[in-house]
Amino acid sequence: MKLKEILNKIKFKEYDFEDEYLDDEIDASLDEEMSTNDKKFFKRINKKIVAAMVAAAVLISAITGVSGVRYMMAQAKENEDLASTVPVTKQDIQKTLSATGTIISAEESGQFATAAGSYPVEEVYVKVGDVVKKGDKLYKLDMSTMEETLSYQQEALNIQNQQNAISTENANRALEEAKGSGAIKVNEANQALAEAKQAQAAANRDKDNSSSSLNDKKSQEDNAKNALDSANQEVSKAKAALDDANSKLDSSLISDLNKKVDELTQQKNDKLSEDAAADVSDINSQIENIKEEISSLQENVENAKKAYDNAVASANSKKSEYDSAVADRKSAESALQSANDALTKANSSVNSAASNVGNVQNSANQEIINQSQAIKNNDLSTQSNTLSAKQEISKSKEELSKAVVYASQDGTVTNVNVVKGQTYSGTDAVVIDNVTSLKATADIDEAQISSIAIGQKVQIKTDATGDEILEGTVSFVSPTATKNSTKTTDSSSTTASVSKSRASYRVDVTLDNVNEKLRLGMTAKMTFITESVKDALVVPSSDIQTDADGNKYVIVQKADGSTSNVTVNPGISDDFYTEIKDSSLTEQDTIVENLADGSADSVINDMGADGGIYFE
Repeated sequence: MKLKEILNKIKFKEYDFEDEYLDDEIDASLDEEMSTNDKKFFKRINKKIVAAMVAAAVLISAITGVSGVRYMMAQAKENEDLASTVPVTKQDIQKTLSATGTIISAEESGQFATAAGSYPVEEVYVKVGDVVKKGDKLYKLDMSTMEETLSYQQEALNIQNQQNAISTENANRALEEAKGSGAIKVNEANQALAEAKQAQAAANRDKDNSSSSLNDKKSQEDNAKNALDSANQEVSKAKAALDDANSKLDSSLISDLNKKVDELTQQKNDKLSEDAAADVSDINSQIENIKEEISSLQENVENAKKAYDNAVASANSKKSEYDSAVADRKSAESALQSANDALTKANSSVNSAASNVGNVQNSANQEIINQSQAIKNNDLSTQSNTLSAKQEISKSKEELSKAVVYASQDGTVTNVNVVKGQTYSGTDAVVIDNVTSLKATADIDEAQISSIAIGQKVQIKTDATGDEILEGTVSFVSPTATKNSTKTTDSSSTTASVSKSRASYRVDVTLDNVNEKLRLGMTAKMTFITESVKDALVVPSSDIQTDADGNKYVIVQKADGSTSNVTVNPGISDDFYTEIKDSSLTEQDTIVENLADGSADSVINDMGADGGIYFE
């Protein structure tokens, strides 16, 4: 409700609040700039008293001055015994959450080459602002190197065919040789087993040695770390001693001592001027003592500086020793891993050789058959090699087919990240946005994200669209945090604050209708309707009270003027009203307002020297 309507409604005598003093701009400003504290204040005290106080402030400042306030005090005195009441009403009520977001495209795609390699750009066919259709050329890659690769692959295939012929010939020769090699294979199998066992024993020794060496290196590293920590402690101590010596040297002590020397020197000169035979030995002794004290302080600084430099040099030395120990430990770990790998391989060789010995006789008998199979396997292998070469050629041809990048959607080019001659392998070489299909997006703080759900209605305003409210629907809620932001929470102290790093979550809102005034990147003021009730029974939130047992109630005024407390079950609330559920209240009931201290004296106490009213 507008301010002037509120003031006229409560019917201040002799004043008609027209546009002369209260216009729509003031009302709009009040609507937009009401702070959280203002809202709490309006909830806490009687709404008519608030209106009276605001009207008093305006009138005092602009029209009547202090005499108007005195008049209000007289009017308030006349009505101080009358209870203020409001009717129970029905109305739509909404619980909302506000956020600031950005207008983005509902359909955006980053166009990029899907080639496996990285190639320089040969030509760029579009620029920012161009309107493109799906299938239009965007840019082309220079794949001359791939063309050379394809040529090499085709030549390699010819060589492979020649090698296959040689392999077949060798396989036939091996079959002939296998017919007389049975006994030789038996001897070779036994020898292979013996060698495998020797290698296994050597691998075991290497593993043990590497493990022992690693333990030594770890111990050395721990010792070096302890030495480094000790050296760093010495550096800290030496630094503290140096700082202390410098502090004494830089303090006013030196100035005081020099001043004392000047005073003593002046005394000596005075005595000598009075009597050439005067005894100034005591003064000279004091001067010398003071100079020795200054010299001692300076010497302490020099000694502390030398001790600090020595400690730093020692710490640097210990750091080098520690770094060396770490490197040795890592090297030992690598050596142990290599020894383990060698042992695994040796164990496998022993198992293989042992198995081979057990079957060597049969293997000898089967060798001829095996060689016969080898010929067939060779044929299959040559076919496989040929097929692999042909597959590589096919891949190269497919790669060459990706030289030109085409638009995957209709839209407007909003970003071009490639230039001719540049080698580009990013995913957004060219960005295309559908600028006719827009949506709004915002990052919602972790404290409010649980109130946001897909399908919720959202009201959106932008500077470009003015007072027009754009309707939208939540279409996406990120399940994971999108970024961290720093929020500042004021403590109870007026001079202290606590900074906390908080997570936020992306929420997208699909606009129900297109508005031609919207542009990408515009700031969107978004109001999420988290809960709403149609035709709800409501009372002013400030009139709901709590008894000693924690139960909520309102005071109902009966027709005869008597009152009674009625327990209520509050539902959702907006800035001023609260839904009442499961209660005996009806729309015909009248409730007594929960009055705060709104007397004229209170208004006077809140006034400043300039006639304004100030709220804590």
